Amino acid sequence: MQLRPTLQPFLDKGTDPGEADAVLFAAPLDTTTSHRGGTRFGPNAVRLESTYLDTFSARTGLDWGDLSLADAGDVDCPDVETALRGVQEATESMRGLPVMLGGEHTITLGALRASRPDLVVIFDAHLDLRDELFGERVCHATYLRRGHEELGFKALIVGARALSGEEVDYVASNPDLVYITPQQMRRGEVDTVKVARALAADAEGVYVSLDMDALDPCYAPAVGNPHPEGLSPTQVLDVMETVVNRRLVGLDVNEVYPHYDTGQTANAAAYLVLETLYYHVKATRPD
Repeated sequence: MQLRPTLQPFLDKGTDPGEADAVLFAAPLDTTTSHRGGTRFGPNAVRLESTYLDTFSARTGLDWGDLSLADAGDVDCPDVETALRGVQEATESMRGLPVMLGGEHTITLGALRASRPDLVVIFDAHLDLRDELFGERVCHATYLRRGHEELGFKALIVGARALSGEEVDYVASNPDLVYITPQQMRRGEVDTVKVARALAADAEGVYVSLDMDALDPCYAPAVGNPHPEGLSPTQVLDVMETVVNRRLVGLDVNEVYPHYDTGQTANAAAYLVLETLYYHVKATRPD
């Protein structure tokens, strides 16, 4: 799979996937967005912000040199089907852990088709389980339903709060789908870390997807569909620690619209990618 090279690799890690344990690439799809536009500029904004991060992790004790990572470039995204096909081919071709930057959330469907996980853990303000939106059956609001119909995985959606009755009914009729709201987390009604740990322990392959609108707009205002009462970066990373294990088959972070703030959201996305990759390093190191 030929990717378009990037001038600014994530964390300045270089662009040769060679022997890298993790290979990052981008899918700057910006086609089916329903509110704001501009997520095609998200990946490079995240890459740029990553170069200014202090890289020592207080959570893991790891630093830049502990991370074997390459940035392979961008998938061509002229339309949805081409983008999904490109994402699938790129994911299948990676020797190391595939790490994808979006782009709108639709791109995750291509990665799911390639990695075929039995558990998908998603951080998102939305369930993305609509049957269609504005006449489109494959879009940022339907990708998870299409993936569930095709692949039959279990899914845990953390941070969901912008809901539709159609999606709530779909979850109610599919016991392998679970969502947890920030309100439940704040009230102590659900131990999200415990739920995530139990699901991940039973899974043979885990895929993790972070839509930046899972975070509260005070942390990530530059997203396509911001919604109040969201998660904090700390809440996201506490759950990430439990699901990023040796069975992780893919990771993506998406839905950054960099023109709607001065870099805060892209910076948060870069930080969350970095810390999540450190968790993966710790999980896969020999004992």
